[in-house]
Amino acid sequence: MRSKLQYELNEAALDLSLIFQRNADTIRAVSALISIEPDISFERFSEFSQKIFVEHNDFVQISAAPDLVVDRVYPTNQSDGLLGLDYRAPGNDELMAHVTRARKAQSVLFAGPVDLENGDKGVVAHNVVYLDNADSDPVFWGLVNLVIDYQEALHVLGLDEAPYRLAIRGKDARGSHGAIFWGDRSAFAADPVFATVNLPVGSWVMAAAPVGGWQNYSASITRFYAVVGATTLVVILLLSAATRLIQMRIRAVAQMSSAINSIEDGFAYYNSDDRLVACNDKYRDYHGGASKLFTTGTRFEDILRSGVSRGHYAEAIGQEEEWLQTRLAQHRASEGAIDQKLDDGRWVRMSESRTPDGGTVGFLVDITELMNAKEEAEHANLAKSEFLDVMSHELRTPLTVVLGGTPFLVKPELLPATQKVTARLASMGDDGAPLAKEVDTMLASYKSLAGKVERSARSLLTLINEVLDYSKIEAGRMKLSREMSYCDEIIDDVIEEYRAKAAEKGLTIEGDAPELAIYADEPRVRQVLENLVSNAIKFTEVGSVKVQAQTFGDFARFRVIDTGIGIPEDRVDGIFEKFSQANTSDRRRAGGTGLGLAISKKFVEMHGGTVGVTSRVGEGSEFSFTIPKHVVQESRAIPEQRAKPAA
Repeated sequence: MRSKLQYELNEAALDLSLIFQRNADTIRAVSALISIEPDISFERFSEFSQKIFVEHNDFVQISAAPDLVVDRVYPTNQSDGLLGLDYRAPGNDELMAHVTRARKAQSVLFAGPVDLENGDKGVVAHNVVYLDNADSDPVFWGLVNLVIDYQEALHVLGLDEAPYRLAIRGKDARGSHGAIFWGDRSAFAADPVFATVNLPVGSWVMAAAPVGGWQNYSASITRFYAVVGATTLVVILLLSAATRLIQMRIRAVAQMSSAINSIEDGFAYYNSDDRLVACNDKYRDYHGGASKLFTTGTRFEDILRSGVSRGHYAEAIGQEEEWLQTRLAQHRASEGAIDQKLDDGRWVRMSESRTPDGGTVGFLVDITELMNAKEEAEHANLAKSEFLDVMSHELRTPLTVVLGGTPFLVKPELLPATQKVTARLASMGDDGAPLAKEVDTMLASYKSLAGKVERSARSLLTLINEVLDYSKIEAGRMKLSREMSYCDEIIDDVIEEYRAKAAEKGLTIEGDAPELAIYADEPRVRQVLENLVSNAIKFTEVGSVKVQAQTFGDFARFRVIDTGIGIPEDRVDGIFEKFSQANTSDRRRAGGTGLGLAISKKFVEMHGGTVGVTSRVGEGSEFSFTIPKHVVQESRAIPEQRAKPAA
């Protein structure tokens, strides 16, 4: 009688162990999904959880707690009391203890039973989620929780209607040290038989005894039946264990395959010999291969060659072997992401990484929409540049007329009509004096207004030229005309051009340059230097502006140093970006498009040089750029056109 009851109890314990092992596999599958998609949306989490619930009648609720704060719950109609739960909050010491125990065990912990909101009792499975980190140890993400109606599992096994006293102890999976939480508590005091329910972490202990107590038999008969029963039981248990291990392995493989296929992106794993271990349907689709290729043991190179031979990879057409070798090298390196176009027009982004055992994990993500949006943006940018090019030309034409006429308005006394009126008034003597005075006042007013018009027109022309230059650069139509030029000539000309403007602000401007030849487009170099000098004068109120040139290896290095307001440290890195200035107040005060430094940077880089800036707020700034030197450095005579005439 005891052997029979022991056998039945062992069977029940084994069945219950398998049920909870299946539950542990399920929560691990959810954890694996989150480790792949740590920012998983609420909708995708619910969709995945719904598929799981269809196959499990004993599941009550599933939730995810990134950084130990619950923010995803399924079903949603049971989420009101759980969303926002912080395991680390005061009063949650018992919950935090379970988390600590699960983290230490690195496995699924079944805690409870606990009271559920509907009045029933359930067991909560906790599993800790880590994210892979190539540079260091895995990073802790948070927790996944699964609430299980263990009473449903007991009901399915028929234990709640067993014809003997039965009880289970081991609350929080603590085995014989845990409290009794189900069944007839007197069973543990009735000389019961015991069986262990093995959980991923810890265990439960089941105790069973006859309702009316044990019957007495003679010692010899008891020993005989005990030996026969024990031997039979051992044989049965061994056979049952072997069978169940096989079944568990088959079930685990099927569950893993189902989990991999539920991933929306392509997934594949190759072993250290670069042979396929597993992949999902999306991966097969992206490689456009026949199903016979995607079997365990197929080499990655064979899959790739098959796709190349069928023209599946658009970039490989016409250079098949070269493309194949490049792709294989990228696959072996497994570094970064690769964008690839397929023959049907789709784009995929491939990310591959090495596993500790030398295998390769690959993900393929469809980025067709992203690439189409990028192409549309590039077309729009080109259209914008062409529009700016046309409009800039159209705007410059009327400005040329304006600038051609303003010099006469600035000096109206040079006009023949003005001279005629002045002469007529002079001939009138004292009678014409009052009228002459009013005419002089009128002419002075005209001069002032004309001066403003001329300055504004020249400023507008500068802005339009900057927009035109930048649009040409972006459209790839800007060409350089290189020839030998001299740094000292360029610096002298620029200083002379801006000397009067510096004097207006009470600044000194000086230059220092050797007789150094460069190989460059002189107008563009001059434009860069003028831009830097103009900015230096704009943003300097007291002190000086210095312009220098010096040898810098194979380059000539130009420097513009001022004692101005300086640039905040957090804005220095972006000062050469288009539409960028140190701050918005600078733009309002100094004007401009914000393209000057960006254009200067482009011109310097087109020459093969670099730009740089160092600055301290309140002390000043130093802008510098480099231009390649001329191969042959020779002294030159002063050209006749630059020689000053004798006094």
